[in-house]
Amino acid sequence: MSENGDWGKRAQRGFLASGIDPGDRRGRKNDYIDLLQKMAIEGALDLRGDETVLDFGCGSGRISHWIAPRVKKVLGLEVTSEMLDLAEQNRTSENVEWMLYDGIHFPALSYSFDLVLSVGVLQIMRGVSLLETVFKLAQYLRPGGEMALIEQVSDHPGMNRPRLREYLEAFEGAKLTCLQHYPIRKGRRGLLYFIRYGMIPRSFFRGIARREMACLRSARGSISYYQDYLFILKKL
Repeated sequence: MSENGDWGKRAQRGFLASGIDPGDRRGRKNDYIDLLQKMAIEGALDLRGDETVLDFGCGSGRISHWIAPRVKKVLGLEVTSEMLDLAEQNRTSENVEWMLYDGIHFPALSYSFDLVLSVGVLQIMRGVSLLETVFKLAQYLRPGGEMALIEQVSDHPGMNRPRLREYLEAFEGAKLTCLQHYPIRKGRRGLLYFIRYGMIPRSFFRGIARREMACLRSARGSISYYQDYLFILKKL
């Protein structure tokens, strides 16, 4: 994870823009993507309410703050101090803690997690870096614990994003069982430009997100640009 300087600047863009699209000045595109991702995670997980959760690469804390009321405790792990400052400024729950680390040496913790979350972090890794990071994250999980990831997948060499098989091989190498994996959002979808420029009311976002996820659920074939994939994994 070598983008610390860039992420420090992105933190200045605000709560959602720092972690999604810093160029979205109106905020509508970021609102839509944020909603869609949370809907996807919520629909795939069956939370009891007593889970201890690790939010890896938590950024501004948008996922940490959202899931906190649904679980017992959340730890947000992040490489950028400016992001954690932003997360603390937007605190909405008392059961969330933040931890800064250097992006290389994973901290030793005295407890394990029921759930590991990560959104848009593994997608910047390839090869050994991806394999090692997934392996380290798996070590944080208790037996029977789950991992929920949303990451970009692409078959286009210019995108510099892992292919689907690269993710699946990394999960297998970490001895994680992939329970589900499917696309939830398509990059460069035409409708997103109408959302971005305010041509579609926010009240329509939930219905549009639900339809987009349903249409993509069974998508197959080469991914020419990129797609956001949801992965649900389990440590046996």
